[in-house]
Amino acid sequence: MKQEPPQRESIKTATKVEKSASDWHEFGLIPHHFEDQVCYIRETKHTLDRTYGKKTFREYQDDLLKWESTSFAHPLSSKGISLKKLIFFDTETTGLSAGAGTQMFLLGFACFEENAVVVRQYFLPSPDAESALYHYFLHDVGKLDHLVSFNGKAFDWPRLKTRHAYLRDTVPKLPQFGHYDLLHAARRLWKHHLPSCRLGVLEDEILGIKRTEDTPSHLIPLLYFDFVREQKLEYITSILEHHEKDVLSLIALYARLTEKITDWEEETSLHERLQLAKWAQANGAYPLSHDMFTSIINHETTDHNEVLEARYLRGYGLKKGQHYQEATIDFKECLMSEPFRWQSAIELALMYEHYVKDINQAAHYAHLALSFAKNERERSDAIKRVERLNKK
Repeated sequence: MKQEPPQRESIKTATKVEKSASDWHEFGLIPHHFEDQVCYIRETKHTLDRTYGKKTFREYQDDLLKWESTSFAHPLSSKGISLKKLIFFDTETTGLSAGAGTQMFLLGFACFEENAVVVRQYFLPSPDAESALYHYFLHDVGKLDHLVSFNGKAFDWPRLKTRHAYLRDTVPKLPQFGHYDLLHAARRLWKHHLPSCRLGVLEDEILGIKRTEDTPSHLIPLLYFDFVREQKLEYITSILEHHEKDVLSLIALYARLTEKITDWEEETSLHERLQLAKWAQANGAYPLSHDMFTSIINHETTDHNEVLEARYLRGYGLKKGQHYQEATIDFKECLMSEPFRWQSAIELALMYEHYVKDINQAAHYAHLALSFAKNERERSDAIKRVERLNKK
């Protein structure tokens, strides 16, 4: 989403030119003073009936409220959390590095308020005003609970923490947030079907959001350098607009992911359903994953591999739930063809040895696994199992 800019003259050596308050107001930027520093805050409101992408913000709000009717746990679930406590958060920085030389010059978020979505952006007018930037940003987000970001766990929040460490004696403490990172969820569902999972691609392919005359992400640091050097406000208007769309798109993306997860029977393709089922199983939500896998197995489709994978994973979930008889049925079905023949034979050998207590059947499936081995690792594993069972 952010690309490293070419090397430019250090922003710390730029000449500062005073701008009148009316100039900043013209661009919606209001000065907020902290000690001898100033931070500019821009606030934009969007009514809930405004259409953004395929839906209105009111419809996105309704989609997000679907978590309240779920009976299962999920990493993205905001059940029990007021939507007004969610911070749809993003930043703009002078580079990708996590080092001390990289600065965040724009912090911002969208949030739901009464009958509106509000976007607040905190702009750093010069490198020596960071205390004011973080003072006002942290003061405002301290009233909220959970971050919703796009790669924020790996990029935005760690870098914010790094910069905050230099200023911690003069600004509020960092709140302890819950964090929903939508990039990881998007990759689970769509990485095999999209050219990439960049936010811009997801906007275009999934959310129906078309950006026109938008500033490319890799130019944003350059425009900021130019602004600091020349103090021309027109350099930053496109940055503010780009960033505003970023945080609004987080609302649309979180709502769409929520819809996929909570209404999976109606809203997902078989591939998406398989990915959601695997995610649910990894989280220990075995009843939910079982239902998803079963719907794939029972679906009329020509995609044999997806059905086979769903059957194998359903068997694995049944084994975890100690439903060994049902699990053996699924694993035996997977013996018929690749790519799960070896794994299924091993699972059957394990179950017959340790749970069903039938050594002869366990040895039979261990020998079968040996015949299915496709590489030296699989062959070695099967041989060890055969030899151990023969001793019994």
